[in-house]
Amino acid sequence: MTDLETILEQCKKNNAKAQAGLYNMLAPKLLGVCLRYMEDRDEAEDVMQDTFVKIFTNIRSFKGTGNFEGWAKRIASNTALTALKKKNKIYFERNLELVENIDFSEEEQQQLSINEIMSCMNALPIGYRTIINLFLMEEFSHAEIAEKLNITESTSRSQYARARQALMKLIKIKMQQEEVKKA
Repeated sequence: MTDLETILEQCKKNNAKAQAGLYNMLAPKLLGVCLRYMEDRDEAEDVMQDTFVKIFTNIRSFKGTGNFEGWAKRIASNTALTALKKKNKIYFERNLELVENIDFSEEEQQQLSINEIMSCMNALPIGYRTIINLFLMEEFSHAEIAEKLNITESTSRSQYARARQALMKLIKIKMQQEEVKKA
Protein backbone atom coordinates (compact mmCIF):
# COMPACT_ATOMS: atom_id res chain seq x y z
CA MET A 1 0.00 0.00 0.00
CA THR A 2 1.23 3.48 -0.84
CA ASP A 3 1.18 6.28 1.68
CA LEU A 4 -1.85 7.81 -0.03
CA GLU A 5 -3.75 4.52 0.03
CA THR A 6 -3.01 4.17 3.74
CA ILE A 7 -4.13 7.73 4.43
CA LEU A 8 -7.34 7.21 2.45
CA GLU A 9 -8.14 3.99 4.31
CA GLN A 10 -7.64 5.78 7.62
CA CYS A 11 -9.73 8.76 6.44
CA LYS A 12 -12.56 6.34 5.64
CA LYS A 13 -12.41 5.36 9.33
CA ASN A 14 -12.63 9.06 10.33
CA ASN A 15 -9.06 9.08 11.66
CA ALA A 16 -8.37 12.75 12.45
CA LYS A 17 -4.60 12.41 12.03
CA ALA A 18 -5.05 10.90 8.55
CA GLN A 19 -7.54 13.64 7.65
CA ALA A 20 -5.01 16.28 8.72
CA GLY A 21 -2.36 14.55 6.63
CA LEU A 22 -4.61 14.46 3.58
CA TYR A 23 -5.51 18.10 4.13
CA ASN A 24 -1.84 19.09 4.30
CA MET A 25 -1.10 17.07 1.17
CA LEU A 26 -3.93 18.48 -0.96
CA ALA A 27 -4.63 21.96 0.43
CA PRO A 28 -2.13 23.88 -1.76
CA LYS A 29 -3.37 22.24 -4.95
CA LEU A 30 -7.05 22.59 -4.10
CA LEU A 31 -6.59 26.19 -3.03
CA GLY A 32 -5.04 26.80 -6.46
CA VAL A 33 -8.16 25.38 -8.11
CA CYS A 34 -10.43 27.51 -5.92
CA LEU A 35 -8.39 30.67 -6.55
CA ARG A 36 -8.91 30.25 -10.30
CA TYR A 37 -12.66 30.56 -9.81
CA MET A 38 -13.17 32.91 -6.89
CA GLU A 39 -12.63 36.66 -6.82
CA ASP A 40 -10.51 36.80 -3.70
CA ARG A 41 -8.42 34.61 -1.44
CA ASP A 42 -10.90 34.61 1.46
CA GLU A 43 -13.66 33.27 -0.79
CA ALA A 44 -11.28 30.70 -2.24
CA GLU A 45 -10.27 29.52 1.22
CA ASP A 46 -13.94 29.18 2.23
CA VAL A 47 -14.62 27.13 -0.89
CA MET A 48 -11.55 24.99 -0.17
CA GLN A 49 -12.83 24.29 3.35
CA ASP A 50 -16.23 23.30 1.92
CA THR A 51 -14.39 21.08 -0.54
CA PHE A 52 -12.64 19.21 2.26
CA VAL A 53 -15.93 18.74 4.10
CA LYS A 54 -17.32 17.14 0.94
CA ILE A 55 -14.19 15.04 0.43
CA PHE A 56 -14.28 13.67 3.98
CA THR A 57 -18.06 13.15 3.86
CA ASN A 58 -17.91 11.29 0.54
CA ILE A 59 -14.50 9.62 0.75
CA ARG A 60 -16.10 6.18 0.99
CA SER A 61 -17.51 6.70 -2.51
CA PHE A 62 -13.96 6.89 -3.93
CA LYS A 63 -13.34 3.30 -5.00
CA GLY A 64 -9.65 3.64 -5.77
CA THR A 65 -10.10 3.55 -9.51
CA GLY A 66 -8.67 6.63 -11.13
CA ASN A 67 -6.63 9.38 -9.61
CA PHE A 68 -7.65 10.56 -6.13
CA GLU A 69 -6.16 14.01 -6.65
CA GLY A 70 -8.19 14.40 -9.84
CA TRP A 71 -11.31 13.32 -7.94
CA ALA A 72 -10.59 15.90 -5.23
CA LYS A 73 -9.95 18.64 -7.82
CA ARG A 74 -13.30 17.87 -9.46
CA ILE A 75 -14.98 18.31 -6.09
CA ALA A 76 -13.15 21.64 -5.64
CA SER A 77 -14.22 22.81 -9.09
CA ASN A 78 -17.84 21.80 -8.52
CA THR A 79 -17.85 23.40 -5.06
CA ALA A 80 -16.53 26.65 -6.51
CA LEU A 81 -19.19 26.61 -9.24
CA THR A 82 -21.89 26.02 -6.64
CA ALA A 83 -20.61 28.95 -4.56
CA LEU A 84 -20.60 31.21 -7.61
CA LYS A 85 -24.12 30.16 -8.57
CA LYS A 86 -25.40 30.77 -5.02
CA LYS A 87 -24.06 34.31 -5.14
CA ASN A 88 -25.37 34.83 -8.69
CA LYS A 89 -21.87 35.75 -9.76
CA ILE A 90 -21.80 33.80 -13.00
CA TYR A 91 -23.12 35.99 -15.73
CA PHE A 92 -22.28 36.06 -19.37
CA GLU A 93 -21.61 39.02 -21.58
CA ARG A 94 -24.24 39.22 -24.30
CA ASN A 95 -23.77 42.47 -26.19
CA LEU A 96 -20.04 42.75 -26.55
CA GLU A 97 -18.15 43.77 -29.59
CA LEU A 98 -15.87 40.93 -30.40
CA VAL A 99 -12.30 41.77 -29.66
CA GLU A 100 -10.04 41.72 -32.68
CA ASN A 101 -8.05 38.56 -33.18
CA ILE A 102 -4.71 39.01 -31.46
CA ASP A 103 -1.62 37.02 -32.32
CA PHE A 104 1.63 36.82 -30.40
CA SER A 105 5.06 36.51 -31.90
CA GLU A 106 7.26 33.65 -30.72
CA GLU A 107 9.41 36.16 -28.80
CA GLU A 108 6.34 37.56 -27.05
CA GLN A 109 5.17 34.07 -26.14
CA GLN A 110 8.50 33.33 -24.49
CA GLN A 111 8.23 36.50 -22.39
CA LEU A 112 4.96 35.48 -20.76
CA SER A 113 5.21 34.07 -17.27
CA ILE A 114 2.49 31.93 -15.70
CA ASN A 115 2.03 34.62 -13.04
CA GLU A 116 1.39 37.27 -15.68
CA ILE A 117 -1.13 35.05 -17.44
CA MET A 118 -2.87 34.24 -14.14
CA SER A 119 -2.94 37.94 -13.26
CA CYS A 120 -4.70 38.64 -16.55
CA MET A 121 -7.06 35.68 -15.98
CA ASN A 122 -8.04 37.12 -12.60
CA ALA A 123 -8.86 40.45 -14.26
CA LEU A 124 -11.46 38.82 -16.51
CA PRO A 125 -15.16 38.98 -15.66
CA ILE A 126 -16.18 35.95 -13.59
CA GLY A 127 -18.17 34.36 -16.44
CA TYR A 128 -15.20 34.46 -18.77
CA ARG A 129 -12.84 33.19 -16.09
CA THR A 130 -15.22 30.34 -15.28
CA ILE A 131 -15.51 29.23 -18.91
CA ILE A 132 -11.73 29.33 -19.43
CA ASN A 133 -11.15 27.37 -16.22
CA LEU A 134 -13.68 24.71 -17.11
CA PHE A 135 -12.57 24.33 -20.72
CA LEU A 136 -8.79 24.74 -20.52
CA MET A 137 -7.87 23.85 -16.96
CA GLU A 138 -10.48 21.24 -16.07
CA GLU A 139 -10.76 19.99 -19.67
CA PHE A 140 -14.55 19.81 -19.72
CA SER A 141 -16.25 19.66 -23.10
CA HIS A 142 -18.64 22.43 -24.09
CA ALA A 143 -21.50 19.97 -23.59
CA GLU A 144 -20.35 19.31 -20.01
CA ILE A 145 -19.88 23.04 -19.34
CA ALA A 146 -23.37 23.73 -20.69
CA GLU A 147 -24.82 21.14 -18.34
CA LYS A 148 -22.87 22.40 -15.31
CA LEU A 149 -23.76 26.04 -15.88
CA ASN A 150 -27.28 25.48 -17.21
CA ILE A 151 -26.52 27.21 -20.50
CA THR A 152 -26.59 26.04 -24.09
CA GLU A 153 -23.57 24.45 -25.70
CA SER A 154 -23.43 27.30 -28.23
CA THR A 155 -23.35 29.83 -25.37
CA SER A 156 -20.42 27.93 -23.87
CA ARG A 157 -18.58 28.01 -27.20
CA SER A 158 -19.24 31.68 -27.88
CA GLN A 159 -18.37 32.75 -24.33
CA TYR A 160 -15.14 30.74 -24.51
CA ALA A 161 -14.22 32.45 -27.79
CA ARG A 162 -14.94 35.87 -26.29
CA ALA A 163 -13.12 35.00 -23.06
CA ARG A 164 -10.08 33.82 -24.96
CA GLN A 165 -10.00 37.01 -27.02
CA ALA A 166 -10.45 39.19 -23.93
CA LEU A 167 -7.63 37.32 -22.18
CA MET A 168 -5.32 37.75 -25.16
CA LYS A 169 -6.12 41.47 -25.25
CA LEU A 170 -5.31 41.83 -21.54
CA ILE A 171 -2.03 39.95 -21.99
CA LYS A 172 -1.08 42.14 -24.95
CA ILE A 173 -1.83 45.30 -22.93
CA LYS A 174 0.22 43.98 -20.00
CA MET A 175 3.14 43.25 -22.32
CA GLN A 176 2.94 46.75 -23.79
CA GLN A 177 2.95 48.25 -20.29
CA GLU A 178 6.04 46.21 -19.42
CA GLU A 179 7.77 47.48 -22.58
CA VAL A 180 6.98 51.08 -21.59
CA LYS A 181 8.47 50.47 -18.14
CA LYS A 182 11.66 49.09 -19.67
CA ALA A 183 12.05 52.09 -22.02
